[in-house]
Amino acid sequence: MRPRSLDLNLLVMLEALVAERSVSGAAVRLGLTQSAVSHALRRLRATFNDELFIRSSRGMEPTLRAIEIADATRNALENIGIAIDRSATFDPATAARSFNLRISEYVSSHLLQRLCPELRKLAPGIHISAAHFTGESREDEIVGDEIHVRLGSSLRQPQQDNRLRVLEEHFVVLMSKKNPARARKMTLSLYASLAHVKVAGTIGTNVIDDALKIRGLRREIVYQVPSWRDARHIVGATDLVAAIPARWALDRDSSRRCAVSPFPLNDVTFAIDLEWHSRFNRDPAHAWLRSLIAEQFR
Repeated sequence: MRPRSLDLNLLVMLEALVAERSVSGAAVRLGLTQSAVSHALRRLRATFNDELFIRSSRGMEPTLRAIEIADATRNALENIGIAIDRSATFDPATAARSFNLRISEYVSSHLLQRLCPELRKLAPGIHISAAHFTGESREDEIVGDEIHVRLGSSLRQPQQDNRLRVLEEHFVVLMSKKNPARARKMTLSLYASLAHVKVAGTIGTNVIDDALKIRGLRREIVYQVPSWRDARHIVGATDLVAAIPARWALDRDSSRRCAVSPFPLNDVTFAIDLEWHSRFNRDPAHAWLRSLIAEQFR
């Protein structure tokens, strides 16, 4: 097959299908109807004489041929986009571009309620499609110009050419003002002896449990919940405690019912990192958006 004879729009659709693993997801990503994408998939199968996708319990699984073609297409599109952006002066006020964000559920509300008004004011032509991580292993792959905003690991270098640490915060121990433990000094042994609510959303962290295990301790986790907001409400109405990053420990409602104590493990912190593909290090629009996201945590 000669590449010049191929409809290049089909390759764009194949790349979206491999990324989304569904016809409906690819249609949303491309701004097309599902029937248009289904028709394109039939043409792709005929063109390459390959099934390209096989249905399974997890959805549409791409064949090796589909993955190879999609990877080559993605690289080409990214290189073209970078070349175009480098040749133009980036002006947020007049720029028109779409970005995909994948955000840890821990921080999505904190980020989006600050980022979106700023974007609307500074760059009204910038469109954002944001989604939570779901825990699937393939989400670790950064697709296209995606920006990942996720829990940072103490095992990874916080600053690299495609990673930026935007937040590092100490934990506090949150409890009801009626909890008897409030009157006691929060030692490590006292902390481990209490009953706990653990925030363990789609990207849970066991950093506290790992630190306790090293010291020969273990905490009783009564409830595991997906957000800091859930933990605050439960703590305020029970005898349980929760370890929460200081900036999210109290809001207007929980401050009336809850109190904080110092966290007894100084070496355990809560960190948030931005990650992106290194191909976009010099992309001015991408760099501007990364900088704006980072500002929302400072």
